[in-house]
Amino acid sequence: MNNLISQAGQMRLGGIPNDTMQVWNPVACIVLGPVIQRGLFPALRKSEVPFGPIVRISAACFIMGAAMAYAAGVQHLIYSRGPCYSHPLKCPEALVNEGLSSQVALGNDISVWVQMPVWFILAIAEILGFATISEIAYEQAPKGMKSVVQAVTQLTAGLAAVLGIALSPITKDPTLVILYSVIAGLTVVAAFPFWFYFRTLDHKKTEQNASGREV
Repeated sequence: MNNLISQAGQMRLGGIPNDTMQVWNPVACIVLGPVIQRGLFPALRKSEVPFGPIVRISAACFIMGAAMAYAAGVQHLIYSRGPCYSHPLKCPEALVNEGLSSQVALGNDISVWVQMPVWFILAIAEILGFATISEIAYEQAPKGMKSVVQAVTQLTAGLAAVLGIALSPITKDPTLVILYSVIAGLTVVAAFPFWFYFRTLDHKKTEQNASGREV
């Protein structure tokens, strides 16, 4: 997410701070959450389309990959525009006067609003993936260890942040298109072994739901 905020800073902001763009992510979660919960899920159940927790998480991986692929496309557009092309904010042509004695660097000639769909796509992935992960962790954990399992689940987010910090030295221009593309590819590829290995959990949950309806 920090990389996306930095990406926004390489674009024409129109007077808004670049870190404001991340606000669209929770907004999208609030707007799309009820749509998915009350619209998509009931429609899939009515159509008897299997969409259990493991399928939801796998779908979230695909959607997350799509978000990163879109971010790669946005980064490519940034690099294709002047004044600094593949080194945004770092060329003399980007400097403009602000006041009498100071200068600021303008981003490349592309509107920051081009990035906004990324935050909505990420929100869909979060709704399908993160909420489902917490659901599975709570349901599968023994009664006396539910809090511990939830804590370990949250620890994975911390480990991801540590990994992001470790990779930060290589997240720089002009290789960011490659970075986003690699993340997109790895996220999509990871969905296949995840689904294959854990797919039986969906079958068990379907059987449990069927047994509950019969009772």
